[in-house]
Parts: sequence; C-alpha cells; structure tokens
Amino acid sequence: MHLSTHCRYLTHICCLTNLRGYFCEEGLNTALRLLPCNETKLESKDSYQICCKCCELGVRAGREQEDCQPLTVLDERCSEQFHNCCKKAKSLNCAVGFQMSEDHQCRDVNECLSNPCPSRMLCENTPGSFRCIEGCQIGYTWSIKHGQCRDIDECAIHKHNCSFGHRCENMPGSFRCIRERNCGTGYQVDPTTQTCVGREYDTKECFRLFLGMLDVDECEQDIHECRPGYICKNVPGTYKCVPQTCASGEKFNAFYGRCEKIQCREGFNVTLTGKCLDINECSQKPSPCKLGERCDNTPGSYRCVQTFTCSSGLEIKDLECLDIDECAIGNHTCPSLATCQNTYGSFSCQCPPGFVYQDGACIDDDECSTGNPICPTHSVCRNTVGSYICDCPSGYRMSNKGHFCEDINECELSPNVCEQKCVNVQGSYYCLCKEGYRLNSDKHTCRDLDECSMIARLCQHECVNTLGSYKCACPSGFSLERNRQCQDMDECQLDTHNCSADQMCVNTRGDFRCFHIDCPSGYDKIGNYRCQLNAQWCIEHQNDNNLRCTRYKPVKYVYSFISLPAHISIPTEIFRIRNSQLNKDQHVEFELQYIPKDRSQTSSAERMLDKFQLKTYSAHHAHLYLIQELNSFDEIELHIQMKTFTNKFSSSIAVMKLFIHVSQYAFYP
Repeated sequence: MHLSTHCRYLTHICCLTNLRGYFCEEGLNTALRLLPCNETKLESKDSYQICCKCCELGVRAGREQEDCQPLTVLDERCSEQFHNCCKKAKSLNCAVGFQMSEDHQCRDVNECLSNPCPSRMLCENTPGSFRCIEGCQIGYTWSIKHGQCRDIDECAIHKHNCSFGHRCENMPGSFRCIRERNCGTGYQVDPTTQTCVGREYDTKECFRLFLGMLDVDECEQDIHECRPGYICKNVPGTYKCVPQTCASGEKFNAFYGRCEKIQCREGFNVTLTGKCLDINECSQKPSPCKLGERCDNTPGSYRCVQTFTCSSGLEIKDLECLDIDECAIGNHTCPSLATCQNTYGSFSCQCPPGFVYQDGACIDDDECSTGNPICPTHSVCRNTVGSYICDCPSGYRMSNKGHFCEDINECELSPNVCEQKCVNVQGSYYCLCKEGYRLNSDKHTCRDLDECSMIARLCQHECVNTLGSYKCACPSGFSLERNRQCQDMDECQLDTHNCSADQMCVNTRGDFRCFHIDCPSGYDKIGNYRCQLNAQWCIEHQNDNNLRCTRYKPVKYVYSFISLPAHISIPTEIFRIRNSQLNKDQHVEFELQYIPKDRSQTSSAERMLDKFQLKTYSAHHAHLYLIQELNSFDEIELHIQMKTFTNKFSSSIAVMKLFIHVSQYAFYP
C-alpha cells in the first residue's frame, strides 16, 4: 500500500515535469521564430511565458550586438536560456509571409493591402498568407437598401465580449474594448487587445526595473499606439487613448479619427445631443395648407388633406352632393352592345343575354365553362356566340327523343371491324386476338406469335412454331414427354434393337450398343456382366508358369456400362463401388486406368485420366468423379483395379471394366 501511494505521486510529478518541459520548449521556439510570446494558444502557461521571455530577452540583446554573458540577476536556468538565444539571434530570419518590425520581431505581412483577389471576392489575411472568400468581410453585413456591405455596430447590438472595466467602441468591420481602469506598474495597455501586458524593456531598463527605478510616461516619450484623432493620457503604469472632444453639431468619426459636421436631410434639424430631429411644419404660423385643408405632418415633410369633397359621380350644389346621370348626358363608357343603367354616384353596363361585361366590353359568355351540367349525360357542350349546343362525342349518337347520348355498338354495326374478336364498350370498342396471336399496331388485325423465338428453352430439344401455337420435337431415340421434354427410349427393354443372340444390348442416350463379352482363358462367365476365375482351371495349370494362378491374377472381371449426356455439369459422380463383404482385418486399395483403343497412345491416356478423379471414402468404398467435360460421341474404357489386403498382405485382385458413352444431346431423364 505504501509503495503504490508513492508510485501514484511519482507518476503525477513526472507528468507535470514533462508538461513544463514541453511548454518551455514551445516558448523557446516562439522567441527564436521572432514571434511575440502572447501570439499563441499557450500564452496562459507559466513555464511557456518564462522560457519565452528569457529567450526573447536574449534575442533582443543579440540582435542589438550586446554582450551575451549570462545575467546574474536572472536565475540559473533563465540566464542559460538568455545566453543560448543571444548567440543564435544573429542568424535568425523571418519566415515567408512575415517581415521584421522595428522592435526586431516578425510581424505578419497583410497581403490583402495589395488587392490580390478578384474584384468580386474579398481578401482575408491569414498568418503568413491570405485567402480569397465570397461575401462580406467579417464584421460587415449586406445591406439591401444600400446595395453594399455595411459595418455591423457590435456595440449597439451588444454582440461584443468586453468585460467589466472596459467600454465597447465600434470600429469599421469590428470593435474594440477600451480599458477604463489603470494597469499596475510595469504593465501597459495593449492597443489591440486592451489588456494589461508586461512592457518590453532593453537590458539597462531591465536592471533599473528590478531596482524599482523606472517610471515610464508613454505619452511624453511618444511610445503609445493611439490612433489619429485620439489623445494619449498617461496613467500610473500605462496610458489610455481618449477620443478628441467635438464641437456642437459635430460627431467623432472613429474610422477616420476626426470630428465631422452632422448632416441632416431636408426637413430635420440638429439637436444639442447631435441627433437629427424632424421639423413639424404643421405647427408653423400661418399653416402651410389652404383653407378647408388639414395639415398632416410626415417625417421630413407634410401633406394637405381636403376636408370637404364629393365622391366620384357626384357634384356639389348648394353644399349638397347630387348624383350625376352619366347615361343621360352620355358620359359613360358602355360598349355598343351594352345598355347603360344609371346608379347613385356611378352607372352600370348591361349586356344582352349570352354576353357578360368584362374589361369594358361585352364578351361572349362561355356557358360550357361554368361547370354546371347543362348538357345530357355523355354529351359534350360546345360554345357558340351568345349561346351553346350539345354534341355527342365519337362512339355515341343522340337518342331519337334528343334527351341523351346513347352508345353505338360498333361490333354489331360493322361485324368485320375486327379480324378475330370485337368487344363493345361505352363510346368505343376494342379488338382482341385468339390465344397464340397478338394484335397488330393497327389495333384491328392479328398476327401469329412465334412462341419458339419469344420464350427461351420452351422445348428441351426443338421447337416448331404453328399457327396460334407451337409443338416440341425430339431426335431419334427419344420420345416426347409432357409436351416438351425428351425421354430416352430404352431399345434394349423395348426389344427394338438388332443385337444377335450372343451379344448383349446396352442402352445409350438416344441409341443402343451391342457388346459381346468373351471371358479370358481360365474364367467362367457368370450372368451377363461378370467373368469369374475357375478354381479347377488354376489347379490344372499350377505348374504352368505362364498360365498358373497367382495373387496378382484378378479373381474376377465385372463389366459396367455408363451413358452420359453431353455438357454434363462438373464435377459430378458417375460411378460408385461399395464392398461390404470384407472383414475388419481387410482393406482395399483402388487404382484407376485408362484403356485407349490404340495401345500406343500413352500421352492421350494421361490427358484422359486427368478428366477423372477416384476418391476413396473408407477402407471399402470408392467414388469415381468426372472433373472435366468430355466430348460428344466419346467412347471411353476405364479399369478400376481393386487390391484386397488381409493383415496388410495382398490377398486378391478384382477389376471393374467401365465402358462410358457420351451422347450428343444434353438430355436428362
């Protein structure tokens, strides 16, 4: 517990030491780049400020060709930093985008003063460079009234961050906080930030400052940074900039730093407080309006309002307003088709039936556009000059009584209007085609559909188009099943083959083969597919070296016939061997051989064997796979030799003879 507590404190101390070292290194780099110590995000760190100030003091001494010997008034570490930075000061230069100022510090160059951006873009200065942006500069907003960017008065709308003890003063595009409280001895007000910062002194002034002998009047020594129009007033330890006092009727312009006369527009006077006040012309004697008129004051002017008058269409007689009969005196604007009717103070124009008065003229009244059902069902309203008529649309005819439109049955009226089928609908008809036909673009005649070209794989082999339908056909040796599939015909089972009595019929896909199986000497034919070694024959030839039976002589030959379709999917299993008669002390080893028709073609035998793969799944079972596609009409003979081992010694051999036939058709059962 004691060790863990010490470790926690030691870790904390090491972390703080590394942080102070990092901040100190950043302070040294800032001073060696000739940048002010307060122009970085680390200015609030004590170790950064101490190292930066110590190095900055050495840089100034070195650039002024003073002695670089360590100062005894500084502590050992600060004195060392002063000495090292003083020696490096002679080779220091400003980076690109900065220039050396009179106080031997690198100041940013304002490239925007040379207007490097296009006329429609604004220039924004950045440290060491600039960028072109669109819109108003920061501190300005677009004025629709003036059609230009206007300064934002942050002080008036309270969008400033001046703290207590500062007052806000608006400036073009920005604002600044004027400090109203004094800084302590040895500090001065930064003219930009209006904060108290340590004043920079040369080496001799530093010694005097340490001895308490320095009292600086920045205004008297003209080392202040007050702008034109501002008066410098010294205070203990600093100074402040006060705008000059303007005469009555003038206002201080912070942008130009001068007093300017307040210009009020016509109808306004300047007050003692420097504001423009509206002149009330109606309060003047005599009144600017005539007798019988009322004077109303407006901003910057006035207006006269008539107090007694007659409305339009009336005339004054003996202080009464009497109606004027515009129709009687012909003082109206009615068109020739309309009739003038007098009204009090005006007149109206009455158009004949079927017309409406609009825009000073009698125009036709479109009764059909009113939306009211004025015509019978299914009829169409057609406007005429001053009236309308009802017409039946295409496909309809007016009934005998003329009260409604009835449908025309085009299928009965014209039986041959459609080639095959006609369907009547309200107001029209449409043509249909029988199954297997499609309507032509004329919408009346039909054409046969070629289902074979329209639908892929409609038939398994051959598709034959017919009028209104189709039929499928199969090649010889196949029968049509379910109207589209081709089923192999087993000629051997149907007894439609021509094999002789001593031959065996083997069915293939679409055909058959006749095989004659002759067992080798010493073997007996068992059934149709097996040749078994004769034990008596082995005894009789046991002394014959060429014919005697040994463990290397197969005990049986088994014949199998495989018929494969063309383009079979690969890999696929085509044959399987299962031997369940072996006991637990026995196992089988399998070997695959290709028997070419021409025994000299050994190279083709290797390529053919590459198309097959024999996999052993247990000590008794093996599966034969086709792993490469075979050619149509191929006839291949494969031998699978099975060696049986008893207690790891070879005991017998059996051979499976496989005869593979590949069809030209890719038909499956």
